[in-house]
Amino acid sequence: MPPPRGAWNPIECAGDYTTTKSVYNDTYPAIDPTKADQSGKAIFVSGASKGLGKAMAISFAKAGASRIAIGARSDLSTTENEARAAAMEAGRSEPQILKLKLDITDQESVDAAAKLVEREFGSVDVVINNAGIMDGRGSVAEMDANLRGAYLITRAFLPLLLKSDLKTLITVSSVGAHCITPGLSAYQTSKLAVLRFTEFVAAEYRDQGITAFAMHPGNILTDIVGNGVTVTDQYCPNLDTDVSTGMDPKLKAVFTETPQICADSMVYLSKERREWLSGRYVNTCWDLEELCSDPLRKRIVKGDMLKVKLVVPNEDSRGGV
Repeated sequence: MPPPRGAWNPIECAGDYTTTKSVYNDTYPAIDPTKADQSGKAIFVSGASKGLGKAMAISFAKAGASRIAIGARSDLSTTENEARAAAMEAGRSEPQILKLKLDITDQESVDAAAKLVEREFGSVDVVINNAGIMDGRGSVAEMDANLRGAYLITRAFLPLLLKSDLKTLITVSSVGAHCITPGLSAYQTSKLAVLRFTEFVAAEYRDQGITAFAMHPGNILTDIVGNGVTVTDQYCPNLDTDVSTGMDPKLKAVFTETPQICADSMVYLSKERREWLSGRYVNTCWDLEELCSDPLRKRIVKGDMLKVKLVVPNEDSRGGV
């Protein structure tokens, strides 16, 4: 499971340990993709050459997705081969896999990718905005990849989603959207903006059947944090960074999740339409079976929870004034 409740964790936020009774840091039986049936469905994943994106393609292949489009700037051969092998191992039909050379910050590149997917697949049931960066320098490029990239992908692929059955858009955000960590202003601000953007998509396309939600993928040692090797002490300047690893052991201990839990969570949440979840934030560490169960689901909907809000004083909090 994630670090014990109460353990030092600079990127912990409200609800991490309290939204569901159980929390996880690796995949678990309830979200096993081999129990889902995505046969006949078309999936698109950006940032799919390694890390989270590769794991997502593999999980959807295990779930039997018939068509999987994978996009990235880097070579996608490994992802393609592992996804095909995963499908066969799970006893599924081999999926049609479409590899796309893709720069999510370039509109022409994104539009060209969408046109190719439309030509080959016709429509897309699930679109996953996964690609992003965290360079720790507060750069415009970081904001572009995390926010503008999500916007461009959504804009280009919405017409394909609208022609599908599931009409599900998932955007990778971060628990960092709810934190203020000095040195991570560009990353955390862009991930907060992604949450609001997701709410807008959900509101503006609700009547057309689009379901859009954002997900914290877990704290994972992928390339975005240098696999725990190249992250510097700017994230937590009071720590003693080991120059041989680039990450303080105390901070590295916070990165407990696997790519598989995020990937399998996406399969679980998209295996059916979940209109109630649209516009909301999900932490992949939560027990998703409990999250989607009637008692908790109804409480979330009634309170309009898991959304970005401004909390203001009311009569009770002002002491009756």
